[in-house]
Amino acid sequence: MPPTLGFLTLSALCAATSVLITVHPQMLDIASMNQFLAMTSDLLSVVKEAGGNLDYDWMRYLVTRHEANDGPQAQIVAFLRSLFGERVLTSMMVKSTAVSDAGLSKQTIYEAGRETMHRQTYDRAVESMDAVNSELEQLIRSVWSKA
Repeated sequence: MPPTLGFLTLSALCAATSVLITVHPQMLDIASMNQFLAMTSDLLSVVKEAGGNLDYDWMRYLVTRHEANDGPQAQIVAFLRSLFGERVLTSMMVKSTAVSDAGLSKQTIYEAGRETMHRQTYDRAVESMDAVNSELEQLIRSVWSKA
């Protein structure tokens, strides 16, 4: 089932200057994303026809819950990259119990204490998050430098 596209989501898309779409590299999730994007496109075309400005500075896809040793996931990521090219971020957020554990305590991975988790798991999650954040920061800074 795709995410809901209510007034709050539609308003956010109309107010946004950039869009980051998270993608879990599993076929069911890709099908759900496709349905959501098709529905969003239809609704936003109505907004555009009514005079709305929907020019985004950038739109990117972020692969989440990535498992490096999962062959089918690797094929899906390669497929996404062939379809969307550089719109798929180079960095991917790994699937990690450290992120899940931090979320259970309503914390980010940065707020969760390294001492509360297996160090290698924590370090791998932070390294992945840092790489994603760095790539997003570069995109934001490139837009700000034009302003």
